[in-house]
Amino acid sequence: MLLLLPLPFLPLLLLLPTLAEGQRAAELRLGLRGSPRGEVNPAFLSLTLDASLARDPRYVALLSNSKLRALATALSPGFLRFGGTETDFLIFDPNKDSTSEEKILWELQAQQEACGSRPAFAAVGKVLLAQWPSQEKLILAEQNRKKHKNTTITKNTLDILYNFANCSGFHLIFGLNALLRKGGLQWDSSNAQALLDYCASQRYNISWELGNEPNSFRKKSGIHIDGFQLGQDFIHLRQLLDNYALYQHAKLYGPDVGQPRKHTQRLLRSFLKSGGKVIDSVTWHHYYVNGRSATRGDFLSPEVLDTFATAIYEVLEIVERTVPDKKVWLGETSSAYGGGAPRLSNTYVAGFMWLDKLGLSARQGIDVVMRQVFFGAGTYHLVDANFEPLPDYWLSLLYKKLVGTKVLQVGLAGADKRKLRVYLHCTNSLNPKYREGDVTLFALNLYNVTQHLQLPDYLLSKHVDQYLLLPHGKENILSRSIELNGRVLRMLDDETLPELMEKPLGPGSLLGLPAFSYGFYVIKNAKAIACI
Repeated sequence: MLLLLPLPFLPLLLLLPTLAEGQRAAELRLGLRGSPRGEVNPAFLSLTLDASLARDPRYVALLSNSKLRALATALSPGFLRFGGTETDFLIFDPNKDSTSEEKILWELQAQQEACGSRPAFAAVGKVLLAQWPSQEKLILAEQNRKKHKNTTITKNTLDILYNFANCSGFHLIFGLNALLRKGGLQWDSSNAQALLDYCASQRYNISWELGNEPNSFRKKSGIHIDGFQLGQDFIHLRQLLDNYALYQHAKLYGPDVGQPRKHTQRLLRSFLKSGGKVIDSVTWHHYYVNGRSATRGDFLSPEVLDTFATAIYEVLEIVERTVPDKKVWLGETSSAYGGGAPRLSNTYVAGFMWLDKLGLSARQGIDVVMRQVFFGAGTYHLVDANFEPLPDYWLSLLYKKLVGTKVLQVGLAGADKRKLRVYLHCTNSLNPKYREGDVTLFALNLYNVTQHLQLPDYLLSKHVDQYLLLPHGKENILSRSIELNGRVLRMLDDETLPELMEKPLGPGSLLGLPAFSYGFYVIKNAKAIACI
């Protein structure tokens, strides 16, 4: 008689799948015991809207679109930063008439519940959307020429922006214009005061920034402001905020410097010495490559991805020496600057930079990462000009659902760790599918052949949920659509997202990652002490 043993008693060797001759699985080494190596903000993955959306303020009314709101809400909670180059060219006029689009939208808003949909605005929205491509061209041309004109925004611009953030579950961070100067030196805060007066009168709960990439003010406007002066300007803004009961405890972030090149490092250092005490987190920006010259190879290059780790180290070192108690945020970041790299930043291949940036940031101690942009000009957006979610949107959504705030140690033997990149966190404790002690591994395969990962012996009896993301269609890694475990991800209707279905792997399974792909693996019942 044949005795059938229940699964747990089967020798583990029988559970190990065999690999092709000569190929060995890379062995994972997971740090599940002891305390986590770090912990990030619950709003770690946050978003931006570029201030260029208000270059012609009527386009801000596009934020009323119900599909856009559904997509934003799914990525909440988080911060929503409204900033960018245009920050320093926006003037608030409380007495000016809004554009007709903003006015129509806000009048409809007044008649309905604050966060309800606006079907009556749909026709106007359609016209705006049809005109957006030509506005986008204008924005990108101005950016390339570094020619910037002032734009006036009104009360309704702020109303629509705040309503979008608030109704989507985001906390708005608003960038104030730092290029308004008295006699060319001190910051002129009178326009900021008018804007604060209005926001306080509406009880808008907002955090604040002042200026964008001060390291390039001279290039953009001919005005040079050094780190010391900028620090004094932030102290001035903090004093101004303290005059409002509503904003006495409002957060202030800065200085939103660009890449940490030498002169930018000097500016950051002197800024932090001068005004560092009044900011709540230190913000800086990072892009890997220039959008106009980036190649497909850049997006798949371990060397390019590794440059980010160096940049983090340089910034953290300056902060550690000047304001060691402050958290550091990536206040604006994406793959390629200048609006993104056409036909690359909006495709599957952009996910390598994005997922690796999320993994490295958390591992190296960056507290919040703000993705440029949720929706807007260029190709580095998460949602395109037809309100269609792109591969990086779905990657962000999976990250939010599966990855928790506690960062764990992970190592690899048997593969080049620069080409097979692995990160480990406690699983998101808010995900109803999982429980305390579960861990989420995410991995990127930059090899041109399939790679296999093997869990350590003590986890071979555990069940694993696989979330493998692959490009969909003949464009392969340059596709704008993506599959999760073989099913194409797309919205079910304008307000309903699909369920993100796992693929259960039996105990002892190897984790297979095809060439040039990425994915998440939740190890269930891992009982990681660091996560309990």
